[in-house]
Amino acid sequence: MRQSSPLPETFSFSRVTTFEQCPRRYRYRYLDGVREAFQSVEAFMGQQVHATVEWLYNQRMAGHEHAVEAAVGRYCTEFDKAHFASQPVVRVIRDDMAVEHYRRSGAEMLADFHRCRFSADSLETVAMERHFVLDMGSGAPFQGYIDRLARDGAGIFHIIDFKTGARVPARFEGKDADQLDAYALALFTQTDADELVLMLEYLRTATVHTKRIRRSQIEDVRTRLSARIAAARAATAFPPIPGSLCGWCGFNDLCEAYPMRRVAAARRRD
Repeated sequence: MRQSSPLPETFSFSRVTTFEQCPRRYRYRYLDGVREAFQSVEAFMGQQVHATVEWLYNQRMAGHEHAVEAAVGRYCTEFDKAHFASQPVVRVIRDDMAVEHYRRSGAEMLADFHRCRFSADSLETVAMERHFVLDMGSGAPFQGYIDRLARDGAGIFHIIDFKTGARVPARFEGKDADQLDAYALALFTQTDADELVLMLEYLRTATVHTKRIRRSQIEDVRTRLSARIAAARAATAFPPIPGSLCGWCGFNDLCEAYPMRRVAAARRRD
């Protein structure tokens, strides 16, 4: 088994949702400290798109504006450099796709984002990748990184998260919405703000979902998040939960549920 040192007992939204989606993957990653054998090309592409969006806003804060061609050019250069040096390896899961498809898809997302959102954006960026650590009062701190923290002309903070995945909900709801609710809890704790605006920007479809949340609503968020963390901390069994995304899991070579699922799928095809 691939080994590394176990990760510290600090929770993130990704850690919580990993436990809920597949306890076995949670155990490998967060308790055993096993390194994943590969990274999916979709996740890799998303990282490169996020890095370029972060660069654009950091450059704007420094007084430099860049045209769409510069942004796409930088993305392509960094994509190629990171792909060549990537550890763990980047794997294309779908048989009908190649790395170049994802490279081009990311470039198109960035170009559309620059033209439709970035160029017209009037919010003042306060920070990119704003890190926070929140004391949940349970001995397990909660941490996260806010993709973009900005404020409008009225001084109201906007917590903005950029998404590159193909699934776009119809409204502000689901896992993505829960994540920003948790980030709002952190910002209310660390500031005297009475109201925040939460924004989910789906770059693939240029869709933006927003929600206003007030300080008076936040205790319910704390209660629900605390319960989810407590459930993961108290777990003593970590069964695999096979599903359609098993092929994208970097631990599938260790998990007995993955080959069983592949055999069952092959039998259905036959």
